[in-house]
Amino acid sequence: MYLKYLNRKSEDQILKWEKDFCVTIEVSRPCRTRLGVFIPKNNGKNLIKINQDLNQYSFLITLVHELAHASIWTKFGSMVKPHGDEWKKEFQKMMLRFLNPEYFPEDILKALSRHMINPKATTVRDIKLTEILMSYNDQEVITINSLENGVCFKTSDGREFRKIKKMRKNYKCIELKSDKIYRFSPLAVVFPL
Repeated sequence: MYLKYLNRKSEDQILKWEKDFCVTIEVSRPCRTRLGVFIPKNNGKNLIKINQDLNQYSFLITLVHELAHASIWTKFGSMVKPHGDEWKKEFQKMMLRFLNPEYFPEDILKALSRHMINPKATTVRDIKLTEILMSYNDQEVITINSLENGVCFKTSDGREFRKIKKMRKNYKCIELKSDKIYRFSPLAVVFPL
């Protein structure tokens, strides 16, 4: 059951929305490309899947994000864009009830409040918010953003690189084996050599 991933104070509201929007909420194996997903069903219950490796704060934000999709689907069906104005307004309205210290520590609250002024399609695009959320993970993670230029590192697939420099947002790196240049998101999880 997904409730064990949530702050107890948020349970009643989440259960209400689950019923109101006729969704089933499942916790799924981690997906590298997304934190959660809303899958609309034309006949029967809609489905929301949330990655099981999220900390309680990321889990709540992601779940409310997906519940906002469920709400918009209930009202408009496929007539509006998935991350259009209707979704943004709904997500803002739904998150507003959680923007207080009962649900989030002060550092997350500050970054999340700023993020909610104009929410993106994914919180991962908000680097500051994501870095703060990652600091609450059970296991410490090292991102390329935290490495000095010139440091060598390994990725989860075992390839080895050297960090060269920051470009506008991403980091330019060179693969040690092939000398090919790659760009990495500042939030890419790496393992220093």
